[in-house]
Amino acid sequence: MDQGCPNLFEKSIFTNMSEGVRPGGLMLTQRLVDYCDFEHGAIVLDIGCGTGTTVQYLRDIRGVCAVGVDLSAVLLAQGKERTADLQLIQSPGEHVPFVDNSIDGVLAECSLSVMLNTSKVLTEINRILIPGGKLGITDLYAYDLEFNFSTCNTAGIMTYNEISQVVLDNGFKIIVFEDQSKFLREFVAGFIMAHGSTEKLWECVGIKTDNQKIPILGYYLLVAEKVHKKEGEP
Repeated sequence: MDQGCPNLFEKSIFTNMSEGVRPGGLMLTQRLVDYCDFEHGAIVLDIGCGTGTTVQYLRDIRGVCAVGVDLSAVLLAQGKERTADLQLIQSPGEHVPFVDNSIDGVLAECSLSVMLNTSKVLTEINRILIPGGKLGITDLYAYDLEFNFSTCNTAGIMTYNEISQVVLDNGFKIIVFEDQSKFLREFVAGFIMAHGSTEKLWECVGIKTDNQKIPILGYYLLVAEKVHKKEGEP
């Protein structure tokens, strides 16, 4: 989560979700990391890490040096309370405290869509990644080309074409793109079981169901690689 909506995932309706507010949970994280194929000991940053569930998974199960950044002091404190030695840092995604070409991989799980400026975040990710470094994303995307997300807490939701273009424009080549909307359907079904309807979910996202139609959303997995610059390129 980032400064686009710093309190979205702090809301009480999400507090009992052990794997965080993300469709697919650690099952989809495992698939994402398998595609990224990080070497043992690689330095991997989780942007929008929340309470650090993925950071702990990366460190304890995948054997990488994992660091998480998030804008929410509340969520970071919850993560530290659960596991005191997790490397969790309070920082916006547009300005992370790492030097150029110092990170082997970056994950952004259900976090880019709540950030104010997706392009700026991707530029920052490109800056800190080593040449050939991997970027793994899971997030919402829009099937409905006419819905206006600009007034929502998830203003960064884009169509497939828009996602592909912004990733390419910021110095990456796409290796994998998969539709994983089945996990979104499961997430919504679980939410209805817990809360009786999706009304509170849409309210949290910032969509007013009384005067605005519900958008048709999907969920995707994307893996991209930082493009090696040719000699003499800026």
